[in-house]
Amino acid sequence: MGIQNLLIIFSHLFFIWLAFLAVQTLDWDRVLHVHTNNWGKILIVFLAIALGYNVSSFFISFVQAFQNLIFML
Repeated sequence: MGIQNLLIIFSHLFFIWLAFLAVQTLDWDRVLHVHTNNWGKILIVFLAIALGYNVSSFFISFVQAFQNLIFML
């Protein structure tokens, strides 16, 4: 179980990092004044964490379902 937990942690971190890079490419100056407002930067970080965590959870769930399907055959 230790290796599986490490893979889950690395999956979460990887997808959060990927989401952060994706969220940064959007033009947030139209919606938020990111350069003058620190709350805008914090919102971007939280959005990246939420998006990355959800994508990672979906990916882990998909892999576990596929493993269960293979073991049932």
